Amino acid sequence: MLKSSGSLPERPGVYLFKSPSGKPLYIGKAANLRQRVSSYFRRRDDPLLRRLLERSASLETIVTDSEADALLLESNLVHSHLPPFNVRLKDDKSFPYVEIGLADEFPAVSFSRRLAPGSFALGPLVDARRARRLVDTVTRLFRLRTCRESLFRRGVPCLYHHIERCSAPCAGRIGREEYRRQALAAADLLKGRKGRVSARLRRRMRVLAARLDFEGAQRAKEDLDALAGFSLRSYISGRGRGERDVIAASLLGRDGFFALFTASGGKVSRGEYFHLPTLRDSEEEALQEFLLDYYRLRPLPGEIVVSRLPAQAGDLAAVLSARGKRVTLRTASRGGAKRLLDLARRNLALFVQKSDFRALGEELRRQLRLSRFPGRIEGYDVSHLGERHRVGARVVFQDGQPERRLYRSYIIRAAAPGDTEALKEVLARRLKNEDPPPDLLLIDGGLPQLGVAVRARQEAGLDFDVVALAKNEERVFLADGSSLLPERGSLLRHLLQQVRDEVHRRAVTHHRKRREKI
Repeated sequence: MLKSSGSLPERPGVYLFKSPSGKPLYIGKAANLRQRVSSYFRRRDDPLLRRLLERSASLETIVTDSEADALLLESNLVHSHLPPFNVRLKDDKSFPYVEIGLADEFPAVSFSRRLAPGSFALGPLVDARRARRLVDTVTRLFRLRTCRESLFRRGVPCLYHHIERCSAPCAGRIGREEYRRQALAAADLLKGRKGRVSARLRRRMRVLAARLDFEGAQRAKEDLDALAGFSLRSYISGRGRGERDVIAASLLGRDGFFALFTASGGKVSRGEYFHLPTLRDSEEEALQEFLLDYYRLRPLPGEIVVSRLPAQAGDLAAVLSARGKRVTLRTASRGGAKRLLDLARRNLALFVQKSDFRALGEELRRQLRLSRFPGRIEGYDVSHLGERHRVGARVVFQDGQPERRLYRSYIIRAAAPGDTEALKEVLARRLKNEDPPPDLLLIDGGLPQLGVAVRARQEAGLDFDVVALAKNEERVFLADGSSLLPERGSLLRHLLQQVRDEVHRRAVTHHRKRREKI
């Protein structure tokens, strides 16, 4: 086990933790090598750091002229050695293509990851299943072969010909020129020239109908119907002009969470989520590490919009652009990019709640200074119109997920006028029943509503945490009289808002139904 960092220069550079055999276990860069590396040895209670130090036998540093040079060197070394403690994405396969072998005498259409010279290819595509579905659509519309050369040379029509998905050029059922026209028409469709293909099918349908070939005309009409529902937007990654990747990131302890949405023309075409352990200490550093690893073998978009801009955004963009395509790296505060970034943040919060609420719950416990882990969160609100038909509501979130079977609605029976009095009745009735007490009770409101909840807890003789969330500022009020304002877009803020909005929706819905019934 490596005991200490030794004497290191206070210069920018790269550091490598190495195994007894000399294999790099973790590679990082620093503006100040001594400060950065020393921090690893001061935090031995961190499980991930402890595992790294236990497996490390030596530490090597490389001094550079600037932090920008350190970033470039770190990227090159990580991609050369693939250290196990750096962020590593599991799926390093290249993205698939739909390929039409136009260099061949009778071109085949295929799902491919390696392109042949002279072929037309659509892609890279974002989803292998959808890519295969696209091949199926092309064979239905244009009857192109999908077989390998060895099968094609046998000269015997296969099943695809009998189900009208192939025109059987292997057996001479179609001439070379006509088949070539079909292949070029398929390429036109994959280039986005849907109108040209539609016009061609309409002409064919009219010609067949004029020949009284009504069966053939019906097939052409069915092809037109299939073409009408065809859209490349849902298939194509389109890593070209006008496309952007939008990435939201969050760091909870040693867990990095990332949501990546690809958008083309302002519309999302795919979304991916990642949960990766990281030794980085800030969200910006974790995001930088993720970007370098994610785009190592993946095609670059023209623009990457991120939730937080790394300190060396310009240098990072230059490192990414050095891989063959110029890319812009930025964050967004307005417009379409901001809306997509908000969408990525919301979905990232839901992903974290579903995949690893333990990390989010511990962060909630730390920031709100809770006495226990908030496994069961209950939210309360009241609703009325001029004191008439007053109702209350409860929602329950267990490990970050709504438990709708535990939702409750209350009709206010005897409380004096006022929101706080109505809330007092709801909480008194709730805390008298035999349901297990919450770990965290959240009130929709401010200090007055929080005071009611604290007194209700004392009168019931129970022990749980209580907070209130005010709507306008989204400020959280704590039972000790303090308050905090969670960062906009943070996972903690999203979770509290989700509970608050859910109980508000239930209270308003119950009030509306009761009013209509009366």
